[in-house]
Amino acid sequence: MNSVKYAEFELPFGSSKVSMRVPERNVSYVLEPRHQPGLRDEATAVVEALRNPIGQKPLAAAVTATDRVVVIVTDNTRACPDDRLLPPLLSELERVVAREQITIVVALGLHPPLGDDELRQLLGSGIVEQYRVINHDPSTVINIGTTSRGTPVDINPVVVNADFRLSTGFIEPHFFAGFSGGRKSIAPGVFGLNSAYVNHGYRMIADPCSRAGVLKGNPIHADMVEQARMAGLDYIVNVLLNERKEITAVFAGDMVAAHEAGCAAALGVVGASAPHRVDIAITTNSGAPLDLDLYQTVKGIDNSSLITRDGGIVISASSCEAGVGPESFVDLHRSCAGAIEVLQKIRRDEPIGVQWQNQILARVQMRNHLMLYSKLSDELVRSMRIEPVSNLNNAVLQAIAQLGEDAEIAVIPEGPLVLPMLA
Repeated sequence: MNSVKYAEFELPFGSSKVSMRVPERNVSYVLEPRHQPGLRDEATAVVEALRNPIGQKPLAAAVTATDRVVVIVTDNTRACPDDRLLPPLLSELERVVAREQITIVVALGLHPPLGDDELRQLLGSGIVEQYRVINHDPSTVINIGTTSRGTPVDINPVVVNADFRLSTGFIEPHFFAGFSGGRKSIAPGVFGLNSAYVNHGYRMIADPCSRAGVLKGNPIHADMVEQARMAGLDYIVNVLLNERKEITAVFAGDMVAAHEAGCAAALGVVGASAPHRVDIAITTNSGAPLDLDLYQTVKGIDNSSLITRDGGIVISASSCEAGVGPESFVDLHRSCAGAIEVLQKIRRDEPIGVQWQNQILARVQMRNHLMLYSKLSDELVRSMRIEPVSNLNNAVLQAIAQLGEDAEIAVIPEGPLVLPMLA
């Protein structure tokens, strides 16, 4: 009898790696982003982008000495390297504006506030000590109007009352907004719950153009842009990162023009051709910080479902060391007998909790069986209609046993950082 040959993989899992092996005969393809070398001098690249922006004046010419400036940064659920972006950015700002006129707002969206230690880890101790840094509070917002799609534009008052608004960001595929970055620092970064319930509402999420990698015709993206324009987002500084979280490119300037340039560049890196759908997809949520909870893990699962056939299996390795995420995320799934009931309940009773994440998870569960290797309890994972697994190698063999010895497998080691593109 011939011995089975295995392909070995090291998958990102929290701040470390987890090993996995898959029978070689079952591996159909592996999807990975194209490697891009990190910039030799990240700080210089940031300054050069600010002095040679896209669709905007150089930063030092765009602000005035009397401006109250807000710099909006991402929270710890994103890999944006704000601890490396902010020093050169703030130095460039301070060529014109006094430090006391600058406020840094952490764009939490609806996520919980960050404590002092978390802020120091995110931004660096020097920034926290030398600048006014505040967490966005979605319960304390000011309405500045309504978008053409009926979304109330409820924005953080510090952002509303600023004279100049600048945001940082990391551009990666986003499972319903097309790409992260750009306008997302306003919506959902600093908006309120009522804004979320319209922008992330059932019909918006269900639109076929509300998908990863899609900006044209995407109603969620268009609505976010409209909110950001109304809120007066003047300037962005967005980056691309490689698998080592090194900055590979910097895009600065106009909120739309610079973001679209960054998205086009990102598509050339993360877009990976998938020749066909497979029986089993194995993925991650790209390790820390993206896999900190189950709520975020839905992104990698949804991405992998794009290349998994109906009735196929998606296996995800995601640490979830911070837990499940919002309790309402678990509560909604627990209250329903199955995926179709989750979708029906959202459509009938919205707004409910963080329904958009439940909707996307349930949409995947209508098509695929899910397995999860994580640090969560088995009971909690099962309550989300996901099968918990304690050993990835056994999970792979179990999936093959269920779907047949010739089951075709695709591996996506970097989860949401890859955009599968079916041929």
